[in-house]
Amino acid sequence: MRNAMLFVLTLFGASLCFGAEVYPGKAVRVIVAFGPSGTTDLTARLISQQLSEQFGKSFVVDNRPGASGAIGAGIVAKSAPDGYTLFMAEPNFSSLPGLNKSLPFDVVKDFTPITQIGRIPYVLVVHPSLNAPTLKDFIALARANPGKFNYGSTGVGSSLHLGTELFKTETKVNIVHIPYKGGGEVITAMLAGEVQMRIAPISTVLTYVNSGKVRALAVATEGKRVPSMPDVPSMSEAGVPGMAIYHWTGLIGPAGMRRNVASKLHDEVVKATTVPSVKEWFIAQSGELVGSSPEEFSKYIRNEMRRWTEVIKSVGIATE
Repeated sequence: MRNAMLFVLTLFGASLCFGAEVYPGKAVRVIVAFGPSGTTDLTARLISQQLSEQFGKSFVVDNRPGASGAIGAGIVAKSAPDGYTLFMAEPNFSSLPGLNKSLPFDVVKDFTPITQIGRIPYVLVVHPSLNAPTLKDFIALARANPGKFNYGSTGVGSSLHLGTELFKTETKVNIVHIPYKGGGEVITAMLAGEVQMRIAPISTVLTYVNSGKVRALAVATEGKRVPSMPDVPSMSEAGVPGMAIYHWTGLIGPAGMRRNVASKLHDEVVKATTVPSVKEWFIAQSGELVGSSPEEFSKYIRNEMRRWTEVIKSVGIATE
């Protein structure tokens, strides 16, 4: 009888230990849906390194580019919801449903939002040869010369493409889209005068603005100016409301993650955003840290999805 009781207690204790398994017990993979060295990749590596230090387990970035982010997101959607495969989401994630009607996953139903980490505002820049010292002047110039000016993006359906199409709709200007393979090609084309205008994350053009190689006309924020460009007005200040566009990043997991694991990840990511080196990196990118709740992040993704789906439909961007 005594041995039987000890056996039952041992099993009970083992079950308690299993139920209270410490997360993470092994390395965690963080999928980035684009290649190395971009803003999303750099953010993922910065946060992953900090989480590795906080948890004492490796958070390893795994770049899985292709299909405008759908390949990387699809890997996470099909992964076990145990917290060992995560996704560094960014703006393309919310535009995928509007661009691809045959996605193998549902952006809302197949993922667990954890937190929006941070965001970097976009800025509208033009070639300095244009006689357009202000945004109002540029809009007037573009309206007087429909189809004469070009803008560059990192490809059809990219956030840079959709953001500029939104600008064209709001201001009723006709500027021709020229897609490139990457941001480096776009800036090269702009410096050469092949494209006269671009909307891009501040971090990617700040050096060229400071050197006078491009001219910043307005930052696409929610009404406030950016410390790195104090003399540049916001879009709303310059007369174009509704143009808040950010390159945002956030951590999500597959649907069905245990609440305690998702909550722990949220708390640790928010903690990571308070680390001086992390804060300094975002400031250097002209960005800001967010650290939103899972509910807030989920709402943000849904709102962005609706917004860009409407833009895609209204301007007739070809979808797959």
